[in-house]
Amino acid sequence: MERKHTRKGRQLGVIEQLEDRRVMTADPLIEHQDLDAPPLEQTVQTGGIGDADFWINPEDAVPFDNYVHDIEQAIAAAHNLTGWYNVQSSYGLTGRGQTVAVIDSGIAYDHYALGGGLGANYRVVGGWDFTEENDANPYDDGASGGHGSHVSGIIGGSGTPNSGVATGVDFVGLRVFNDAGQGYFSWVESALQWVLQNRNSFENPITTINLSLGVSSWNAATVPQWANLEDEFAALESAGIFIAVSAGNSFTSFNTPGLSYPAASQYVVPVMSTDENGSLSYFSQRLTRAIAAPGRNIVSTVPDYKGNNNGVADDYATMSGTSMAAPYVAGAAVLVRQAMEFAGWTNITQDMIFNHMMANADTVYDAATNLSYKRLNLQKAISALMPTDDFGSTQATAQSIGTIVGTSTVNGAINSKSDADFFSFTASTTGNVTFNVTNAKQELAASWQAYAANGQTIATQNGNTISFAVTAGQTYAVRITSTAGIGRYTFTAGLGGSGNGGNNGGNNGNNGGNGGNGGNVQPTFTDWGVADFNQYDDVVIGGDRWFKVTASRTGALSVLGQYSGSNASVGIYNANMQLIAGGTNNGSTTRADVQATAGVEYFIRVTGSATDIDLSVVNLVSQVGTNVTIAGTSGDDVFSFVAGTTHYVTVNGVQYQFAGSSAKAFTFQGGNGNDSFTFNGTTGSETATVYASSASIVGAAFSVATAAIENQIIRGGGGADVAYMYDSLGNDTLTAWSNRVTMVGTGFSNEVAAFSNVKAYAVNGGSNSATLYDSAGDDVFIAGSLRGIMQGNGFYNWAEGFNSVTAQAINGGNDRVDFYDSAGNDTLTAWSDRVTFTGAGFSHDARGFDRVKAWATAGGYDTATFYDSAGDDVYIAGSLRGIMQGAGFYNEAEGFDATVAYANAGGNDRVEFYDSAGDDVLTAWSNRVTLTGNGFSHDARNFERTVAQASSGYDTATFYDSVGNDLFVARPTAASMSGTGYSNEARGFDRAKAWATSGGDDQADLYDSTGNDTLIAGYLRAILTGSGYYSEAEGFDRTVTYGSGGYDTATLYDSALDDVFNAWADRAVLASSIVSNDVRNFDRVRAVSELGGNDLANFYDSIGNDTYIAGAVRGIMTGTNFYNEAEGFKQTVANSTAGGTDKVEFYDSAGNDTLLVWQRLASLSGLGFNHSANGFKNVTAYMTSGGVNVRDIRTTDFVFKLVGQ
Repeated sequence: MERKHTRKGRQLGVIEQLEDRRVMTADPLIEHQDLDAPPLEQTVQTGGIGDADFWINPEDAVPFDNYVHDIEQAIAAAHNLTGWYNVQSSYGLTGRGQTVAVIDSGIAYDHYALGGGLGANYRVVGGWDFTEENDANPYDDGASGGHGSHVSGIIGGSGTPNSGVATGVDFVGLRVFNDAGQGYFSWVESALQWVLQNRNSFENPITTINLSLGVSSWNAATVPQWANLEDEFAALESAGIFIAVSAGNSFTSFNTPGLSYPAASQYVVPVMSTDENGSLSYFSQRLTRAIAAPGRNIVSTVPDYKGNNNGVADDYATMSGTSMAAPYVAGAAVLVRQAMEFAGWTNITQDMIFNHMMANADTVYDAATNLSYKRLNLQKAISALMPTDDFGSTQATAQSIGTIVGTSTVNGAINSKSDADFFSFTASTTGNVTFNVTNAKQELAASWQAYAANGQTIATQNGNTISFAVTAGQTYAVRITSTAGIGRYTFTAGLGGSGNGGNNGGNNGNNGGNGGNGGNVQPTFTDWGVADFNQYDDVVIGGDRWFKVTASRTGALSVLGQYSGSNASVGIYNANMQLIAGGTNNGSTTRADVQATAGVEYFIRVTGSATDIDLSVVNLVSQVGTNVTIAGTSGDDVFSFVAGTTHYVTVNGVQYQFAGSSAKAFTFQGGNGNDSFTFNGTTGSETATVYASSASIVGAAFSVATAAIENQIIRGGGGADVAYMYDSLGNDTLTAWSNRVTMVGTGFSNEVAAFSNVKAYAVNGGSNSATLYDSAGDDVFIAGSLRGIMQGNGFYNWAEGFNSVTAQAINGGNDRVDFYDSAGNDTLTAWSDRVTFTGAGFSHDARGFDRVKAWATAGGYDTATFYDSAGDDVYIAGSLRGIMQGAGFYNEAEGFDATVAYANAGGNDRVEFYDSAGDDVLTAWSNRVTLTGNGFSHDARNFERTVAQASSGYDTATFYDSVGNDLFVARPTAASMSGTGYSNEARGFDRAKAWATSGGDDQADLYDSTGNDTLIAGYLRAILTGSGYYSEAEGFDRTVTYGSGGYDTATLYDSALDDVFNAWADRAVLASSIVSNDVRNFDRVRAVSELGGNDLANFYDSIGNDTYIAGAVRGIMTGTNFYNEAEGFKQTVANSTAGGTDKVEFYDSAGNDTLLVWQRLASLSGLGFNHSANGFKNVTAYMTSGGVNVRDIRTTDFVFKLVGQ
């Protein structure tokens, strides 16, 4: 949604209840100070006070007539409570001549009750937006606006039935709440400083400030430690400015006297809220040094989008809170100051006004605190200031001013709307007497009535002047009253001869003058026809030449001659051949100017000894009052305007000067040619609005408008200048540098230079593009779906609604980019020297920036793609963001649904992945690694090294090998897969699995924990588990598992091929021709042969005393700290060669078995098994299970024992 009311194509948002916007919160676009201060709120009471205390639902606000009765009751109750109606009926005070600064959410200045516009010719005379928009357009924009407009209407909204307090006061809007209702005390501080600097910058000085905002968590008589506004408040109070601040709505949270901040400041006037019955509103914070005013059920102005949204700015709504009471007191302070000035008070201060209010206030007892408080009584406060009547109020008591001979001067005052001042006089001669008010002040609108001595009315006139016939020696009386309000006046009384005689005498004098010129004969002349702008070069003078022109318009007729050598002079004559404008010579130029009348003929005379002269005849400039119009011709016109105390206008090389006090509004109207216009501003602040072939420029005391001009250059001269540029219906191009901005399209070219703030809008159609350039300093490019902004020291360039925006950082400094997504699906693409961000209807391109960050928070499925540089780069990604950085660049994407990073350009590049608090999945290939979780997905491709960190949730990692030789290493806290050109590592993951399916000679190394761990391994996979971890390797040619602590067990399974199990005291290996599982330092190892093949198990003793136990199903070798078992093997061989007293225990099967004992060998074989023992010291054979057993016992080298049979 566009954020400024005056822009074309503004889309209004969904209507919301006004209470939706209350609290200031953080905003990512800017940095702020005062971070320790609590949130700032607008002090509107929105809950818990019954249905009548909620604002009108905007959906129900149509038609407005349905609510007229309620509105009249609400506003009438407020004004009746304070006596406002009586003040108006008695004195008619409106606050005219003063300006109130409203520091709030802005002002809907298009509302008819607030003046209908912005600028010197309206009631909202200026202001500033201190939010992110940072411009001179303080409109109360949405979706969370409305509050500032409501406050303004209470202060001084005009019209019935809901008039504000001071209906003639001017406003400045100082916006410290943005569209979302967010703001900061630093913005408020800047607004207060602005008032201090600009309090005398307008036609009517700023006398009053309203602050309907505060911190709901503060309730005290003193200011908080974090208060940052005290210096500004002190300076403003010292300057005599009245500062009304809402007391706060949190009484029910504290139930003790106190004020919110900034109401607690000693330099301001805190204002409490009262109900319709005059008692304190239950929500209002309170303190005895505060004053109360109506604040509940107050009807006032709101923007159209907060009302019926019908395109007509005439909407109202009801609000309650101390936010409504403060502006009531602010408006009252304006009227009290006006009354004090009327009464002759000078150097009026806030304390003088406030003490007078309190001295004349009503007393309200509050049962909640058992204290009494003061409530505003406006009628009493105003009446107490009124002076006594100075002159008689009837003809019988008229003040005599004696006999009028020449001119008499009288000073007086109308003290009330019913007051009348009478004056009597005697005419010294017969003639006309004139009474003229020369200095009306306050609200005075003079009305005269004249009486003969017998009381008969002889003349009546509304206005400053009355004239009537008198007779010498007769006595008369005049009465002066006011048709508006009270005020002081000065009038003169003068007596002259007969009015008719005076006119005739004047005419006779003219005739006599003309008679002196009688008999003049028109010379020979050349008729140049109708003049607008005509250029005549090389005109031969011949000593004396005459030319006739007919004025095309009423206005200045100028003749400029330029010659070389000798001399020349021009003059302008009327049709009677009377010289009406002689030439003024300056160097080699001569010029004459006259005010011409359209259709009248004039004669130009050129004299001199110069051979020839170039003549410019101009009839393009006219002035009516303070309005100046400069017209164009059918040719290519060149206009210029230089603003200052004296304004300079140039038309096709002919210059005009206008005093700033007498010429305030200038209009340049182009013709049919290819016209050009140049504007040069002042050192003050100017606002320019520039369209395809027109422009409007407003300064502190002047305005300039252009129309039908194809080429425009507008230059600022200093100050806080703001320009708004708009596109055409076609394809337009915006180019913005730190010191100038151009907009070019078919048939037009506009340039704005030396403006500190330029906002360009593409709202009229076509395919429009913008290019923004940085400065030599540190700059930032901020871009979202609607706009792109480049800003730096002393400049702020804004491009909104363009199809594409390109930002170039080529001039130096440490430059950065902030991108913001749309509600749709957006795409970020980032290289080391360029980043693009695109979505539906927008495309942003940032090039050469040092740092880029993009936020995806508005919705849609958003993706980011990163590319590396030729150097060594790192990609860092977690659940919230992905970052690619390298030498000279930093690109970051936050909140995106998916990111992909490519390392294709060279260098030794690496990845750092970080998990979320949830369950995440890492998948790693030799050329690609992905990390996914709830709401995010990161993908890194072709990086040399990846490290992923997991810290929360149940996280899993899956690794895949390359076609070459790869190594998988898994520990309880980390797992990695590496090979030629890559290395992928997962740290802290709960589960890690590696696949070796692509080829090569691959190995897996598994490491246990210090606790009890379990290994299960077969020909396809190996799984090692323990407390808090799970490691799995599948498809590897070789797996090595290491035990290091705890009681570790391993179970190894054979393949369908011929497998060999070799088991030592500290190691066991089960291997076939294609796969090998190697277990080291495990406490217990069990090998299972069940899939077929001729499987062999070889056991080896330790240096200690070991035991080999073998039966029909399994063979077991055990010793100190080891246990190796082979189950289902066709053959086992146990070897005792390392030392110790080792023994063997053979157990026969139920079938027919064969026992062989000979020298160092003992073996037991049966159906499906064969166990052999070599070199043991002791062998015992248990032949007890049945069957027909065969014994072959020969000479032995060991102790042998046979049990059974």
